[in-house]
Amino acid sequence: MRAGCQRRYMVGLMVGLLGMWAATVCSAEPVPVGETPPVGEPPQQIQEVQDAVTRFRNGDIEGARALLAAACKKHADLPPPDVIMAQLFASVNQLDRAILSLESAIKESPTDPEALVILADLAFRGGRQTEAKFLYTEAQRLMNEFKGTARRKKLILQRMCSGLAGLAEAAEDWATAQKHLETWLKEDPDNVMALQRLGRALFQQNKADEAMEKFRAAKKANDQVLTPEAIMAQLYESAGQREQAAKMMVAALNAEPKNLQTRLAAAQWAFDTEQYDQAKQQVEIALKLDPDSFQAKMLAGLVAYFMKDYKTAESHFQSAHLQSPGNFAALNNWALALTEQDEEAKKRKALEVAQIGAQAFGNVAEAWSTYGWVLYRLGRLNEADQALGRAASSGQLSPDTAFYIARVMVDRGQTDRAKELLKQALQTKRPFSKRQEAEALLKGLR
Repeated sequence: MRAGCQRRYMVGLMVGLLGMWAATVCSAEPVPVGETPPVGEPPQQIQEVQDAVTRFRNGDIEGARALLAAACKKHADLPPPDVIMAQLFASVNQLDRAILSLESAIKESPTDPEALVILADLAFRGGRQTEAKFLYTEAQRLMNEFKGTARRKKLILQRMCSGLAGLAEAAEDWATAQKHLETWLKEDPDNVMALQRLGRALFQQNKADEAMEKFRAAKKANDQVLTPEAIMAQLYESAGQREQAAKMMVAALNAEPKNLQTRLAAAQWAFDTEQYDQAKQQVEIALKLDPDSFQAKMLAGLVAYFMKDYKTAESHFQSAHLQSPGNFAALNNWALALTEQDEEAKKRKALEVAQIGAQAFGNVAEAWSTYGWVLYRLGRLNEADQALGRAASSGQLSPDTAFYIARVMVDRGQTDRAKELLKQALQTKRPFSKRQEAEALLKGLR
């Protein structure tokens, strides 16, 4: 799954885990466009470029661009200087200036398609698909007569094909996606992402055998990617074919029983399908394979939380937090596991952890949701109401947040609104940690 696959099973639990899927799994969710961010790091192996980066960091913007212009005259494989400047601006989160640099590159080098492709990537990622299609199409036109080096042509073509395939995937036009991905693979036959995306496009056209061939080719190109059978299991599950998904997941485990990512994929699938005992078994094996795996710890904590084994969940999430102190999900879930336990010391610790989360991640709605729930568990109703109100102000309620707010409303006698929120929470098709409690509360109100 990917940064981009943004599912919500409970209050932000899967943030860390989803990052792992993005790197290793061909998800059943839409695949992000391209192998790299639209504006990445500038090339630094050339001395002039390194000197330009140094000047840029020292605030000498004009000096940096002058050095880049000189470097581009000497090194034909470099993109136009303003494209590299855009990369530098993006590296310090100045996206507006990066876009201005790309527009300048188009004016200075009107026959070079790279700036157009990057702008198209940005437009697509921003949800502006019509704009993206126009820019990709214009870049295609320029590519027909582009005089750049073979290396630059290859890289630009791959990026352009990736973006065009992404547009087709978003429109579920799988045949068109297949065409663009096959063009990409002519230039780079062993590209793992292109092979996996092509496999998905073929699967969506009911070509399962051909899809499996592509996933196997990706595995051959990079042994670290997920087992082909596990990818097929995810796709079958997404297509609503659970029996076939189960068969493929068993085949994946038989094919690579000691592969960490395969075990994690099996655990994730079992969790998604609410087979918590099976998820627990698979994630325990994963932890034996790699006791230090952050993803395994997070998933083990998640499974334990849903099985209401809060002490075990606390242990896993705390360990994950110590391993990655800046990870929001680990910190947030640790607070949740603590607050569900009856010991007052645990609840006080939960408050301490939740306060840290709300301070460090104040722009994340789920941080305030958790803080509010911890306050509620401590009997501090007014403060809980305020924190949960801040979580709700984002405009999108997770099922858990909806349940927390409903719980507070019931205590305040606002039962009609509480019923609406509980019904809303129970409509989710995904695993919901408070489903039983929400059902019982709604039944009582009726």
